Amino acid sequence: MFFKKIHSAFLNSFQGILNALKEEFAFKVEFSFSIFLIPAAFFIGSNSLEIILLITSTLLILLIELLNTSLETTLNRIGLEKNNLTKYAKDLGSGAVLISLLIWLTTWGLIVFSS
Repeated sequence: MFFKKIHSAFLNSFQGILNALKEEFAFKVEFSFSIFLIPAAFFIGSNSLEIILLITSTLLILLIELLNTSLETTLNRIGLEKNNLTKYAKDLGSGAVLISLLIWLTTWGLIVFSS
């Protein structure tokens, strides 16, 4: 029973990622970059900590993008009419994605250019 629930949760999570890859342009772009950047981290990083930071900052973008997409999807399900609170919530989610991109840029920039 326990493993069946874990298996089911894994399948649902995997389906969510596949749906994002199929439907969400920003996630497709970020995922495509991560396919190249994560292996590159092993060559760019000069020690384990740098490799972990490079990979984590890359995965953080994907994580925040998925959360932002789920927020926007939920808000769109509630209603598509213009609403200041809906815009505010969507802007906050977009801001979170921007911050994750800045973290990525800073991390990669410092590690790549300090080597």
